[in-house]
Amino acid sequence: MKDVYIIDAELLNKKISKIKRDGREKLHVVSDFDKTLTKAFVDGKKVHTGVAQIREGHYLTEDYSSKAFALHDEYYPIETADNISREIKGKKMHEWWSRHLDLMIKCRMNRAVIDDIIQKKKIKVRKNALELLDILHEKDIPLLIFSAGVGDIIENYLKYENKLYDNTHIISNFYKFDEDGKVIGYKSKIIHSLNKNEVQLKGTPYYNIIRERKNVILLGDSVDDLDMLHGIEHKEVIKIGFLNEDIEKNLKNYKENFDVLILNDGSMRYVTSLIKKIK
Repeated sequence: MKDVYIIDAELLNKKISKIKRDGREKLHVVSDFDKTLTKAFVDGKKVHTGVAQIREGHYLTEDYSSKAFALHDEYYPIETADNISREIKGKKMHEWWSRHLDLMIKCRMNRAVIDDIIQKKKIKVRKNALELLDILHEKDIPLLIFSAGVGDIIENYLKYENKLYDNTHIISNFYKFDEDGKVIGYKSKIIHSLNKNEVQLKGTPYYNIIRERKNVILLGDSVDDLDMLHGIEHKEVIKIGFLNEDIEKNLKNYKENFDVLILNDGSMRYVTSLIKKIK
């Protein structure tokens, strides 16, 4: 697997051996969605996230796209800056998500937009990602999809592909609709790119399912995705990072935080082969 980069083979093999020894009954998987389960590039062009599909699909009022792009241009440099504290970044990300939600409501975001994105197959998943969902279901290994994106798009995509299995749980931003199908808010508090560590899993149906499963395989395309483990008591964790672009710039940081890297928008084949080994 030419796109697979193993940081410390000895340490990784020890983790794999312990997880195999404990068996699938002690394992669960936590994964980001955009650019992790989905592709980052198709034909050399960046693939839009769920939010970007709405922003660039000309679904809403004429001024929506320009105003949404303006918010992106204002806040994205803050999100990616190296010289801004995490605390300040977190506040700014919450501000961005809140202002964007208000904009969507004003610009008449509605359920039909989500239906159209799904029907037109605008969500492009990573190679072998759907196979991974099948394998986890067959082995009865719980999967948590933890996303700062649009939960309704994730859920409806999985339904459309007949992959929304009973072992799959989604924590994300789900819209609240009125009786006419118009968005009027979120069902719960905002999940943005930097506050996954603040989401309380205790008391959720997912936590009750996995509280005795102390081994975790974590999948994410950002170092911040490691926050998805917050609130989950774990014994062994295999952290698999998807480094899709700017590899030379980001490699050192990713090597310091993950056990395995999938480079160049590679497939999910390494992950599926790893799951298959666990009896």
